[in-house]
Amino acid sequence: MSAVDFGIGIYTPPEAARMIGMRPATLRRWLLGYEHDGKFERHLWHPQYDADDDGLLLGFRDLIEARIVNALRDRRIGLQTIRTCIDRARDIVGDERPFSTREFKTDGNTIFLEITRDLEEPIFIDLRRSQGVFKRVVEPTLKDLDFGDEGAERWWLLPGKRTLVADPTRSFGQPIVADHGISTSVLREAVEAEGSVAEVAKLFEIDPAAVRDAVAYEERLTNPKVA
Repeated sequence: MSAVDFGIGIYTPPEAARMIGMRPATLRRWLLGYEHDGKFERHLWHPQYDADDDGLLLGFRDLIEARIVNALRDRRIGLQTIRTCIDRARDIVGDERPFSTREFKTDGNTIFLEITRDLEEPIFIDLRRSQGVFKRVVEPTLKDLDFGDEGAERWWLLPGKRTLVADPTRSFGQPIVADHGISTSVLREAVEAEGSVAEVAKLFEIDPAAVRDAVAYEERLTNPKVA
């Protein structure tokens, strides 16, 4: 298995795909490349971990990059168009994973207008005309992220709340309760076993609201929107 570097986070394709709400096989194609009409299509970006005999692993930046690409695919933007956007953004930002950088968040509208300037896909033509390509498609995926100098550092997992987080410096980036570091999956399993949020809150000595948030998050992941 690839060596795990502290602070990068580590996810298998099924784990990452579950958090994003997509198919693991699709995520693997994005990161490893795939055959299409007899031609090999290269990967969209290099993952943070080198794939080895034990398989593909993703870092936290890969997770965020894939989340943004998935948002573009949800708008039926073609993968070749997205590949061109990533290549152009990589040149502008100077980072292998440009969508998960602080620069992309702070100046994303300008960058997105530049990287889509001559693309003929209808959705980009319409969104460029209204200057909404960034705000409508990408900006919503960045609102719940914290950024540092090296890029995305934290993903707050529930909109408008700071109870649950994926932080590559904690629990290898797995979803946890922010104030206590307890895995959301552990809390959900405990509620299923105990049959009561209140009992689990007492057992782990945490706020019942945090337990309810963890259960709600895990239940949402069991029925993801599949891209």
